[in-house]
Amino acid sequence: MQRLRRRYLIEWMLMLLLLPSAIVWLDGRPGLVEANAAVYDRMLFDSAQPPSGDILIVGIDKRTLETLGPWPVPRSVHALLLEQLAAHEPKAVLLDLFLGTSSSDPAQDQALTSAMAKLPVYLPLDYAAGPDGEPSFKSPALALAKAARGVGHANATPDADGFVRGIWRWEGSAQEIWPYLGLVMAGEPGRPVTASHIGEEPGSRSVRRGRFGIDFAGAAGSYPTVSYLDILYGNFSDELVRGKFVLIGALADAALGDTVPVAGIGAQTNLPGVEVHANALDALLHDRAIEVPTDWRRVLWISVPIWLALLLYLLNASHSLAWTFSVTGLCIGVNYLALVQGRIALPFASPLCGVAAAYVLWSWRRMSELLLFFRERAERLNAVPAGAFEPPLPLQPVALDSVERRTNTLDLAIERLTRLQALLTQGMWSLPVPVLICRPDGVVSQSNAAAQQLLAPQPSLSSTGLMLRRGASVDRLQGVNLPQLIARLRRAKIEVPRAAQSRSGTIWDNAMAHEYTTDQGSIFTLRAASLDESATQGESLRAWVVVLNDITAQRQAQREREQLFSFLSHDVRSPQVSILSLLALHADGAPGGDLKQVVEGIGREARRTIRLVENFMDTLEAESRAYNFMQTEPASVVIDAIDAIWATAHARGLSVAPRLGTVEGKIWADAPLLTRGVVNLLNNAIRHSQPGASLHVCMEANPDATSLHGEVVISVQDEGSGMDADRVRELMTREAKRKSKPGADIEAGHGWGIGLTIVRTVIARHGGWLEVMSAPGAGTTFLIGLPLSPDDTQFESDRGGREGGPRVAAQLSR
Repeated sequence: MQRLRRRYLIEWMLMLLLLPSAIVWLDGRPGLVEANAAVYDRMLFDSAQPPSGDILIVGIDKRTLETLGPWPVPRSVHALLLEQLAAHEPKAVLLDLFLGTSSSDPAQDQALTSAMAKLPVYLPLDYAAGPDGEPSFKSPALALAKAARGVGHANATPDADGFVRGIWRWEGSAQEIWPYLGLVMAGEPGRPVTASHIGEEPGSRSVRRGRFGIDFAGAAGSYPTVSYLDILYGNFSDELVRGKFVLIGALADAALGDTVPVAGIGAQTNLPGVEVHANALDALLHDRAIEVPTDWRRVLWISVPIWLALLLYLLNASHSLAWTFSVTGLCIGVNYLALVQGRIALPFASPLCGVAAAYVLWSWRRMSELLLFFRERAERLNAVPAGAFEPPLPLQPVALDSVERRTNTLDLAIERLTRLQALLTQGMWSLPVPVLICRPDGVVSQSNAAAQQLLAPQPSLSSTGLMLRRGASVDRLQGVNLPQLIARLRRAKIEVPRAAQSRSGTIWDNAMAHEYTTDQGSIFTLRAASLDESATQGESLRAWVVVLNDITAQRQAQREREQLFSFLSHDVRSPQVSILSLLALHADGAPGGDLKQVVEGIGREARRTIRLVENFMDTLEAESRAYNFMQTEPASVVIDAIDAIWATAHARGLSVAPRLGTVEGKIWADAPLLTRGVVNLLNNAIRHSQPGASLHVCMEANPDATSLHGEVVISVQDEGSGMDADRVRELMTREAKRKSKPGADIEAGHGWGIGLTIVRTVIARHGGWLEVMSAPGAGTTFLIGLPLSPDDTQFESDRGGREGGPRVAAQLSR
């Protein structure tokens, strides 16, 4: 790893030094030039500046030539035009006409110079290339040049693609470097300077310095334009000219050839030279000229994004693509703000190409090093002999080249690991014991089916407020903090075996000292062991295997043994003690011990014993036997139960009031056991009712139930003394002990036995639910819900236990 890191750093430093230099060298080459220009044009088009109102174009158009005759127009006509303008005091006049020679008629030049003396007039130089390619400028005729306020070059040099985007501030040969005419009109002296004056090397053959970009206002006609002819004839207002910069030149429809293609105003468009100078003068006058750096600033702008991207790659290589897009977005934003707000034209495509090249080179070198590292590790892994439990691997074909050999080596290592992991995962999943693999902080990374069934039998744990992942193929406990999850469960302190106690304090010490009960009634204990007890780098690197010992069956058997013992020690023994007491009274000749009373008492206690034993046998039968389910009319079950208790009810002076509604459908039931359960509820109601009272037995269909085909609801209501909420909760709890209250008279209806246990068990096996409503002095009502099923349904013998169990358990735990 140290060698790999060292190579990373060396290659990173080489890219940091060489890549910006290469991109700077390519910046002026074909491809990047066109890309930079295209982005520049698009940004200028989106942020075009409106033309200012202090520039007026006097255009020599087609109508002017048709009226005044063919070009060139006599200079005396220009003189008349300038005199017309002088009367309205324009700020300056650019006569965008090349007047390099004197007129054949001296009077023409005299008239023009006289007119030029009346207002500030500026004249352009005529551009001409020397025989060796050295640029040169021809000055206007001497008399005109002296009469002009200033002269300067008007050369709009196109870029490499032939479009005009800017003008050089200074241009000329090494001996004479002329300022741009717009600079002269803006206040720059209109005379040539030497190369040293502008910081150029004296030996240069041609000089071009200070190029600035023009943010064109739009297509031809964007600036206020008036015909040359209208000015000449005085057809204009004073406000049109006064205080304005007036530019006189040929328009496009004059067909004099003075048009150039410009960029930045949308589709390819030609502008007359006079309108190009109007845009350039506007930019110079109002500080909207776009600087085009060609010195160290351009180099720095290209290099900084590349350096930033490489630095981010080094800090966090896993997010290199995100860093690339981030640096690209930053370049776009800075480039746009620099152009629109700072009026600086920075290259756009060059730094982005550098960032893209940095990403490609970095990714390529990183992947190359990683592949080398993987190959070495794969070879080391494959050199390990196969274990006894490792599945056999398929035969690999003979490799033809080194690349194929490397891929085969890596595939072989991956296949070994995959098969071994699948074997371990499948083995853990199939274990009957709940097992979880936890991170050092207790968060579950993997669990098996038994653990999910114990802790997360449903997709969500609503009781803990902790949502688990959904889907049968997803580990629903993955990502759950196990200590926090079990801390919310009911728990009881237990004694931890000495062998299970940890030598040093861990997060599992407190958890292993308790016994837990889930919301579904499952009970378990916990044991945890470290996967790497010999780890030398601290507790923070350990993973834990947690085993949950499900002791639900043990605790259930323990409770049943306790209940059976209580039943045998109290309820069954109590009648026998009464019989022995009666016999002792008779033997001692005590009052009330005559034979008739003894016989009646023995008979009553014997019947009580028989009834208790029958209930006990019914309970065992309801909990242990295999039910014989068949389609049954629910009404027949209720009627059979009423018939079974009719005589008993009348003997106690009670009336039975059945009300059986229409139920469309049948239930799958073991009719004798279900009838016995309803009989137990009726007997309980008889015992708790006073003579003269009524028992109400109702049956109605409930189509809105959650069951697929609806359900039938059976209610048994008495008019007894009722029960308070604590008594109802105690009665409906599964852990309620099977014994009578001390001193209760079962025959008089003041106690309760194990009959309700039979009812609960039978209803649970039928997939139904049981609820009770009672209040002191208002009687008690038991409600039974049983799911309906269509006639063609096939019912499995254990369906009720599977589907009904959780719901009944939830209802009975209220």
